[in-house]
Amino acid sequence: MLEYDDARSGTFEPLTEVPEDKIVVLGLVSTKTGRPETREELTARIREASRILPLEQLALSPQCGFSSSIIGNRISVDDQKRKLRVIVETAEAVWG
Repeated sequence: MLEYDDARSGTFEPLTEVPEDKIVVLGLVSTKTGRPETREELTARIREASRILPLEQLALSPQCGFSSSIIGNRISVDDQKRKLRVIVETAEAVWG
């Protein structure tokens, strides 16, 4: 499970070191802000990662839990639901 939700996360280059028998879960959806990711944006990032690893070795998730600190993150329940919905929609579009 790798966090790739912002520029500080860097490139997908470390994926070159992943063994063939492992699956990488790409944490592309931020749980720290309410900014809505789009299916197109997430699909493009997954396609970028798939230049290094085949789609069969990739999965999608939020970058962390929605309450990653003791006080939680300042993100509404509706935003959380939207983010989870776009993860499902993207996964269906990419992996069927």
